[in-house]
Amino acid sequence: MKAVKIEADGSRKLPKEMLRLFPTESELTVWTEGDMIVLKRLQPLKPSQIAERSPSSGPQLKDVAVEVRRLRLAEPVRRDRSGRRK
Repeated sequence: MKAVKIEADGSRKLPKEMLRLFPTESELTVWTEGDMIVLKRLQPLKPSQIAERSPSSGPQLKDVAVEVRRLRLAEPVRRDRSGRRK
């Protein structure tokens, strides 16, 4: 176990031996457990893994489109001063 320092800007450097475990530019998820900060590498799912998770009797595309349209009509579009949606 090694100690790391949290800098004034909130950044921190991990020990080199830990960084070697991750490919360059890895994406990590971070959360806390009590007084611990936990980092875990995100690994993208393969399309086959996504397909396995989805229920075979999920909503039909037509039903999803109807629901999206209903929600868009129900909520007014808010825009900032430049005209972009908020």
